[in-house]
Amino acid sequence: MHIKPEIGGTLILSITQKPSTIESKEQIEMKFHEFGSQNQRTVMLIHGLATTWKMSFGLVIPLLAEHYHVIAAGLDGHDPDEGTDYINGETEAEQVEAYLLAYQGGCIDVIYGASLGCVTALLTAYRRHVNVKNIILDGTVDMSLGILNRPASKIAGWFGEQVIKGKMNWFLKLGGITPEMLDKLLYPGISRITLENAFYDGASLFNRVSQMEPYWGSRLACWYGTREKPAAKGAKKIRQAFPNGEDTLFPGFGHGEILLHPKQFCEALERFVNRT
Repeated sequence: MHIKPEIGGTLILSITQKPSTIESKEQIEMKFHEFGSQNQRTVMLIHGLATTWKMSFGLVIPLLAEHYHVIAAGLDGHDPDEGTDYINGETEAEQVEAYLLAYQGGCIDVIYGASLGCVTALLTAYRRHVNVKNIILDGTVDMSLGILNRPASKIAGWFGEQVIKGKMNWFLKLGGITPEMLDKLLYPGISRITLENAFYDGASLFNRVSQMEPYWGSRLACWYGTREKPAAKGAKKIRQAFPNGEDTLFPGFGHGEILLHPKQFCEALERFVNRT
């Protein structure tokens, strides 16, 4: 079933397990919110774990929409009006591909992924079912523990629940996550299974990245702040799979903190896209 997207509204997309079509008896729902349709260049924004598209991008969308057709994607498990859970980045990437094939001619100028959204953004480009010209990965935290990824994700899921409840926030400061970011970006309705799956998916990503052949078809930028050293480590590994591009370091910033500075965010995105 094809559903025409409405600018400023919501699109619910039905897709198959095959990335090249959106018609199937097995349906996966994903919402896309569109702004600035009059602009020629298109950027898709994919948010991170335990937040929503509106919380993450509410500050940057108005500025971006002045020059770009902006599409904000809502990951499964992060919408209070849905009963879904996040499964993995592969599932999310299939939905993004289906949307791009159906409504954007299978091509997009930029995909920006924040934190967990990096997994979907990276896989969408690397799977090569659609043409992603530029990718920006913000906060590529390398949490890989090898064979311990699964049990560690169970623990992380419990820990995530405590954070949602307002406990142990002191620990997040070690990763550069500030109290201001928690207040503005934290989505309290996330489930335990989504937390566990997301932590496992993020940790497993770097095992997959290490096995990827270098892909030159998309330009890639890794963004990270000086207060999030694990992201710098992850960026080095990802650069081996995507050699084409450059990274940007934001002095004094923590994990995803650039989203609280919309002018600086838009300027950095524009510099990267225009630098060929």
